[in-house]
Amino acid sequence: PSTLKQLGQTTLKTPTQFKKEKKKGEIDLGLSTARGRGRCKNPSCDYMYKNRHKPAMCPKCGYELTQKNAKAAKSETLLDPYQALSPAQKDIQRQNTLQLLRSSLQIPESDTELQETLTLIQELNSLQIVLVQPGDQEQENNVETETLVESGWPQFYESAATHCGLCNYPLFKGGQSTVAGQEDCWLLTETLMQTASLQLKVCLNVQCLALHSFTDLHPGLFNIGNRLLVSIDLFLKIRANIKQGHLSFCFFVSVHALTPDESFHIQELLLSGYWAFECLTVRDYNDMICGICGFAPKLEIAQRYTNNVLELKHVEFTWPEVSVSDEVHVDDFWLTMESEAIEQAAFPTDIPITRVDASIIAPFTPPLMRSATVINTEKDKLLPHVQPPSGDPSVLVRLIHDGQLRLDKIEDHSEDELRTVLDRCGVNIPPGSNKLLASLISLYTLVHSGLSTTPQPPAQLTAGKLSKVCPHKVVCASKYLVRGETARDHVDLLLSSRYWPPVYVCDCARQVALCADMQYPELATQMWGRNQGCFSDPFEKPEFVSCAELQDQPYSADLSLVAENQQIHPITKSSSCWLVHPPGAAQEPPAPEHHSLFLCKDLEPYIKKSDDCSSVSCARKQPMVFNNTAYYYLYNRLVDFLTSRDIVSQQINQVVKACQPGEVVIRDALYRLGVAQINTEKEEDEGSGMEEQIQEEGTETYEVVLPE
Repeated sequence: PSTLKQLGQTTLKTPTQFKKEKKKGEIDLGLSTARGRGRCKNPSCDYMYKNRHKPAMCPKCGYELTQKNAKAAKSETLLDPYQALSPAQKDIQRQNTLQLLRSSLQIPESDTELQETLTLIQELNSLQIVLVQPGDQEQENNVETETLVESGWPQFYESAATHCGLCNYPLFKGGQSTVAGQEDCWLLTETLMQTASLQLKVCLNVQCLALHSFTDLHPGLFNIGNRLLVSIDLFLKIRANIKQGHLSFCFFVSVHALTPDESFHIQELLLSGYWAFECLTVRDYNDMICGICGFAPKLEIAQRYTNNVLELKHVEFTWPEVSVSDEVHVDDFWLTMESEAIEQAAFPTDIPITRVDASIIAPFTPPLMRSATVINTEKDKLLPHVQPPSGDPSVLVRLIHDGQLRLDKIEDHSEDELRTVLDRCGVNIPPGSNKLLASLISLYTLVHSGLSTTPQPPAQLTAGKLSKVCPHKVVCASKYLVRGETARDHVDLLLSSRYWPPVYVCDCARQVALCADMQYPELATQMWGRNQGCFSDPFEKPEFVSCAELQDQPYSADLSLVAENQQIHPITKSSSCWLVHPPGAAQEPPAPEHHSLFLCKDLEPYIKKSDDCSSVSCARKQPMVFNNTAYYYLYNRLVDFLTSRDIVSQQINQVVKACQPGEVVIRDALYRLGVAQINTEKEEDEGSGMEEQIQEEGTETYEVVLPE
């Protein structure tokens, strides 16, 4: 068997042939029949056709209807359940079983929607069934009895389905000598651990073969690879612990008397089951968008997590050998991670991902905050062993910006001109050196590739996570780094956002500005002209400024503001942007004062350090080292979502408390929280049916007049 599972190098195809053929059968009319009715030749199908033409394939079960030899057709399309599956059939079964799980098992995220199930779990945990039966010994007038105490949980589970959930073919169930027999498994709840049996069923369509097992959520159990049934309240407690920064599964298992091997095996199954449970949970990631900032924050703050990493002991990141696009496909990447987690839970013996094309790794961003084009240019970073040349990159960028240095016509510059450029950049070149051009190209390449912003990670670990958050600690986007962080990563994250924030706060503002100037000169010119992200010319004395764009703007819900133009911010109505340092940020080498947050009086409200939510800080900053690729990315996405959504929930609760009778909380055109007042009385003088009112603290009220 192969021990290599590769992601990103080859095109992964999900077998859907049976779907395509079924669709073809629905539109392809076959041979003519006598007047009257015909019936599908599949004994388990009741489809009847009434028209003069019968379909080539039954639209209900997919059975071939135009085949002359019915027996031959049946043998070709129906599985012999008493024969072992071939490797190719096992692969088809695996892919379609995963598709079946995704389509049939959709778990609500809200505890409220699961309340009935959680109540049933508690009842079954506390229920004990007492059985009294005669004993072995009998006396003259007394009969010895034995008392057996059993839990309220059943010991046998079976899917209620009789036909395939994908292709509607009949399902087969049998004994141990078939492809769908009974499996012995563990049943784990908070209070007990017992053995149970599962009856498997398999689709007889050889193009499907989907495995149907017990997946009904109503009893409150989640099936992990037909080896472990877990009550879902345990998963909800794991989720609550993750919000607090703890990822541990052993405390559920330690209460039961198990051998070390059994305990380890159960924990492994519990881990894979939990991530599959989260991947099958229905979420709207727009719910985590800040209710005050909406999807267009005026200020965003960079945060890095170098202790949240993936261990490279069991996974290898590869880089494309040929030029590939910078664009990454966000939905495809996350769907692949989810499918991998579900597969590891459904088929525990499958090997995890061992090789990943690093150029396909996508950031996590709520859909409404995402740019139409998302990029990851980490493949273009300089290798860590490259020795950085001397020189001031800011001067180099200014010379290029002013046209005094044209690298596309470098041969037109004389030796004296090149030496002058290098002298102005502070590059030490000995007199008579013949390496002027090489030194200049080396400095340019370093700046264009992205100046380093953190030390390189250890060889056996990835570089962690880079996030940007709004002033209310809500995550706007996160990028997962393989190589050491550089200014390029910040630019990638900013360009992948729907709007580049007017103010971006990071401890490497100078490097990020220079990287943007070099890679996207036209965009940089629109945002800050010649100022390299500063409030004023970085080669002049720093000035205290006031930026009209950053002053509080009157609230407006005009939908025209939500234009798909990333260069015009819907709040400031301007393309001006600044890159600034947070107060007290340490920087090596020292950063110019021109990037200081203190230089703009309109940013004074942000200078006072806001109180960091303890639970948010703990969860996001908790050191984590993963050895499973899918779990690493899924964990980070989940933490970003849960911690941000908790903050948004608090915002919503505050607005709800301020609501008057007849008012409801809404999201406006920029996805900020507002209040809508429902008025059932139709007023003649209100043509549009909506009026806007402004309340304190940015809470918006709309008067909505409903028609009679």
